[in-house]
Amino acid sequence: MENISLIQRIVNLFFTPSKAFDGLSNGVSYKDWLYPLLIVTAGIAILPLFYRDISIDEGQYRLIQTERAISNNPDYSDEQKTIMLEKISGYQEKVEDARENPWALRNLWGYPLIPVSIFAMTAFFSAILLMVGNFGMGGQVKFFQIFTVVMMSYLISGNGFFMNSIPGVGTLELMVKTPLILMKDSTNLVLSPGLMFDEIDSFFKQFLNQLDVFRIWGMVVMGFGFATLYNKSTATGIMAVGLPWLILVSIGAALMKANSMVIG
Repeated sequence: MENISLIQRIVNLFFTPSKAFDGLSNGVSYKDWLYPLLIVTAGIAILPLFYRDISIDEGQYRLIQTERAISNNPDYSDEQKTIMLEKISGYQEKVEDARENPWALRNLWGYPLIPVSIFAMTAFFSAILLMVGNFGMGGQVKFFQIFTVVMMSYLISGNGFFMNSIPGVGTLELMVKTPLILMKDSTNLVLSPGLMFDEIDSFFKQFLNQLDVFRIWGMVVMGFGFATLYNKSTATGIMAVGLPWLILVSIGAALMKANSMVIG
């Protein structure tokens, strides 16, 4: 099948995902995954700047809550409490420094890590899908073919299975949620069944929060790409992508719950 332009591929991604990955079975060039990577990187680097102060305020609030939880936890010795509280105090100073000196070099070091972390997480999930497709289904897809599919789906939403990690969000998701965050004055904005749970640290809330409409959309589109590469039905492609994703989301939710139990 004839290759299509990147712009047409991106347009198809949102409106006709069944055609978004046409031609990838013939092979990919570095441009097929690099340009989406740069677009996703730009979105993650720029859009959160609009609600930067909100994020900092929430970070400080979480540190204060953690500080109180440690101080009131009878399972920690005074020495352990002192060590942990000193670390939290150091974090608080860094957060305030980031607020007061946003363009200082020490507060900009994370930006070069954005594309690196996105690339790493994309490669991680791509490797899992490659094993599912090549070893589980007998396919012969190359790594950067499936990598391109995963990377392009991040134009909608990230994988989310490491919760609030950088690759957990995507370009369209950020574009839609940024003005909503500003109106709500909170980054705690999910469009998922997790809204039904009040207990912030519960496993089910953490799990259901990742079933955000943008995450589901991104996974479904990724399923279309998987199906195209392996010449499978759309349902098979979505299942092949969705099952490992749900497992990783479950692990991430369990780790978040375990972390809250240790602190609390």
